Amino acid sequence: MASVVLSPWRSQAPPLHLAIVGFVPVMNNRPTPPHQGHGPAPAPMLLSFVQHNCLGSWNVFLSLFESFKEATTYPSIVLLQDPPVNKAHLPSFKGFMSFFPPVRKPRVAAYVHTSFLSNYTVLPRFKGVDDVLALDISSNEPLFGTAFHSFRVINAYSTNTADHRVHSVSPEVLFPDLGFHLLVLGDLNIHNPLSDPLPHFSSGEISSSTPYFEKAAESGFALLNPQGDYTRFPLVGTARPSVIDLSFANAPLLPLVKSWEASLPWTGSDHIPITITLATPSLNQKPPRRRWADTDWETLDPIVKAFKVPAAPPCPTPPQLDEWMSALPNRLVALLKEHTPVSRPSHHSKPWWTPHLSILRREYHKAARAARNHDSPHMREIAGSSKAGYFKAIKAAKSKHWSSFLLTATPESLWTAKRFAYGRAQPRFPSLPRAETPQQMNSVLLEHFFPSKEPFSPPPRLRPNRSAPPLTTDEIAAALSKCSPTSAPGPDGIPYCTWKQVNKINPVILLHIVSPLVLLGYHPASLKSSNGVVLDKPGKPSYESPSFCRIIVLIRTISKVLERSLQPDYLRQPGSGDCCTPTNAVRSLGSAPMTRASPSPTTSEPYRGPG
Repeated sequence: MASVVLSPWRSQAPPLHLAIVGFVPVMNNRPTPPHQGHGPAPAPMLLSFVQHNCLGSWNVFLSLFESFKEATTYPSIVLLQDPPVNKAHLPSFKGFMSFFPPVRKPRVAAYVHTSFLSNYTVLPRFKGVDDVLALDISSNEPLFGTAFHSFRVINAYSTNTADHRVHSVSPEVLFPDLGFHLLVLGDLNIHNPLSDPLPHFSSGEISSSTPYFEKAAESGFALLNPQGDYTRFPLVGTARPSVIDLSFANAPLLPLVKSWEASLPWTGSDHIPITITLATPSLNQKPPRRRWADTDWETLDPIVKAFKVPAAPPCPTPPQLDEWMSALPNRLVALLKEHTPVSRPSHHSKPWWTPHLSILRREYHKAARAARNHDSPHMREIAGSSKAGYFKAIKAAKSKHWSSFLLTATPESLWTAKRFAYGRAQPRFPSLPRAETPQQMNSVLLEHFFPSKEPFSPPPRLRPNRSAPPLTTDEIAAALSKCSPTSAPGPDGIPYCTWKQVNKINPVILLHIVSPLVLLGYHPASLKSSNGVVLDKPGKPSYESPSFCRIIVLIRTISKVLERSLQPDYLRQPGSGDCCTPTNAVRSLGSAPMTRASPSPTTSEPYRGPG
């Protein structure tokens, strides 16, 4: 704990007690050996953030993201100040998703790696301004080995206002008193002896920066920057180097901070990229995606043919049938996943990349390192020429690939070409009342789309409906034929194309799984689990109400097979016509009784979605 008097020119000012973490900065001017493969390998035990001011330059942006390929690990989240903007659009980079304030020219942005998004929920929070962006990161599992399920990162770009003693971002916005983990970083444009003890600062610089460090100390924050390590080196003029890119961690997060370093190469900005490494939030990572199109059916064929479905218990209680139903498909799903390879796409792969670009990139970084090490006009000129040639070659390669793509476009790929040409609209996030955290927002949306109702009490024991005609293998095959192979699967991840192949090899497996459910008129709880995808309705002025959103519910595919197997009995009765229109459905329901899963004391509660 360091005790430093911030303002000696104020005789009544008490010493400010602000923790200063003594990280040894890492300045790496030597090239890092590239990872064998397509880019650097991830660090599963660490969570890294990169902070950088891009000066509004696209070249700086590209240099920063290209430098990740030579690093030992790629960052999970990249937090930018003054990002490049063109017509209210920010640049994109393969493998990252961008978040930024919904204004014409945002001053801050965050790029989150897709592998991180597949394991954690990231909810951006906008403060109604263009220079502050907060990310709430949450998980169903406790994070960092604590009882907390979420933590927050605040990215800010604070600039001078008309009154030079007042900055655009106030200390109260940067350093809130929260009880969970919080990381605050950004280009704050403040000068203070706590971060840079050697220079002599003016009274105006001291008075404008003191409220920030006082508020940080009062809220229990610690400064992560090593004292005196400059983060900005002016490219022109006589201005001195300074420490204005600051990073703070509050008390709960501080023990989890592993390092603060400046090991990434120079990007062309007068600010240096900063990497902050934390402990891994959670050891329970989501399983990777499966490549179901490459399932080893040659090996699975005899196994699936010999697979036996155990008989359902006669006259079971609802818990007994739930247990039987949950164990049976899980055993079959585990068998299918065992013989399906895992997808490992490279987030650095680009269809327009050429071996010539790899050579130019290597020469560019080599020249840039030489210019930094020798600092001579001749070396800087060589580095500038190498950089200009490298980025010119990238633009030419992209243009050539785009022209080739348009020349070979098919009717099926025209929509893809249109999406590439015009880009996708940035996702808009709801700002709902009574929803301050992702968990609260989830509860509000669930209550809106699936209102609570009286709990259903199932009968103590299920009795078979002997009047229900049994299902046949032809009905199962017909139900599967109506299922699209490209439809998104539910929580188990098994697509319809896999069930079609299983049914083709052994038609009685699905028949023996769903037949007891039809006979007993019961829908098990294991088949009601689902994934809900919330989409914003286009054209709405704001998203302060759940009614401005719509939800897509993805249930387990085997549950959909059961639903489609029962559909003909009450939607395609004789005389209802060939088309399942609502009118024909009502007429058929009024003229013929349902013989399968008819409402009775033995029928379970209807499906009501997630929750």
